[in-house]
Amino acid sequence: MQASPSVQTGHDAPDHFEADLAEARVLIVDDEIGMRNFLQKTLQGRCARVDVAADAEESSRLLDLYTYDVVVLDNIMPRQSGVNWLGEQQRIGFFADAILMTAYADLDTAIAAIRAGASDFLLKPFRSNQIINAISQSLKRARLRRQNAILSYELEAGKDLVRHREALLGTSPEIQAVRELIKRAAATPAHAVIRGEVGSGKQIAARMLHSHSPRAERPFIWLQCSGMNDELFQNRLFGRVEATVDGDQSIDGMLLNAMGGTLFLDDVELLSSNCQNMLVEMLTTGKFRPLGAERSLPLDMRIICSNVRPLRQAVEERSFRADLFYLLNVAEIYLPPLRERPEDILTILDFFTESFAARMGSSAPEMSPAVRRKIMAHPWPGNVLELGNYVERALIQRDFASALGGFALTDENETLATVERRHILSVLESCGGNRSEAARRLGVARKTIDRKCQAWGV
Repeated sequence: MQASPSVQTGHDAPDHFEADLAEARVLIVDDEIGMRNFLQKTLQGRCARVDVAADAEESSRLLDLYTYDVVVLDNIMPRQSGVNWLGEQQRIGFFADAILMTAYADLDTAIAAIRAGASDFLLKPFRSNQIINAISQSLKRARLRRQNAILSYELEAGKDLVRHREALLGTSPEIQAVRELIKRAAATPAHAVIRGEVGSGKQIAARMLHSHSPRAERPFIWLQCSGMNDELFQNRLFGRVEATVDGDQSIDGMLLNAMGGTLFLDDVELLSSNCQNMLVEMLTTGKFRPLGAERSLPLDMRIICSNVRPLRQAVEERSFRADLFYLLNVAEIYLPPLRERPEDILTILDFFTESFAARMGSSAPEMSPAVRRKIMAHPWPGNVLELGNYVERALIQRDFASALGGFALTDENETLATVERRHILSVLESCGGNRSEAARRLGVARKTIDRKCQAWGV
């Protein structure tokens, strides 16, 4: 017969444990009713969910139905020991921390528990504050693992994405409309698609959508779909259960590490048909399964996708699944290129100049009106990315004029307004900035040139 617990209310536990436990989901597995009642009484009200099971079969059934953060598990039970059950669950798919309880402490049991995947080991009898402390420590370790994984995703996303995550700059009507649409979409749980040219700020827009949503305190993870083969996509997104020397070990994927947050699929139109099939299954079932696992997990995540080419066009060309398009394209956000909002160019340029100069620990060189006119005349086919590259190059060279070298002043996607702006600014440049002379050469009124230049910020 197992030793009885030393019962106390548990209210003498340190207050800082309460916050750690508040959102925890805990499963108690013990064949002794007294221990089950003691643990349930100790944890009920402290944790978000507390379930109990009397044997391995019942606990397996609960794991199939629900997800838990911590499983508190007795070792000596009828028909199957806790260590053997835990090892079996690791092979099926065990996505929680396990705390093993036993009345018989020996080195062999401790080693077997660690190899089976237990994160802590408690000797019976114990006090309520000891189990609270053990669960809190398990939650902290799990949170640290997730934070480390998320940090690696952040580093992959690139330092500029992290640094400028809130910077979708500009005062043009076009960009103001985008910001307003992002805020409206963020207030809903809907998946979203962000379309725009290379360098237009799709990643930044995705960050803004996440930061304005109810999921803002949860992780944001970024996956670049370009060059992603089927196996790599599965491993990165879903994770896997793989065999190791000491036993089976779960390797968490992005979906598990960022549960409750936002998944950003960059260049989603470049995914293979097999990867698209995986997304369709995940979105329609609301579940995902790590490779090698037999147990699925509920999908609790918002998905934001970016694409350069319109997804509807890809659907018409049969390179993108129509059902996946309708599952993802609930809220659509279009980011206009810089050439369609020229009044934002100098605002963004000034932002980059100030940011990069501060980072380099130097002051920015002077920029002449002639250079500003050339900057405004450039179509910026690389959009904000190209503009940032130009500013950084100019600061390194200590000269905005010389950094202009190599600009291509034509682009096949130019609109009529872009061509007009480029031509007017080119004539103005040839006149040395003399607006009256430029107006004479162009055959328009001087006030027309003044109005255009004011709108463009030159």
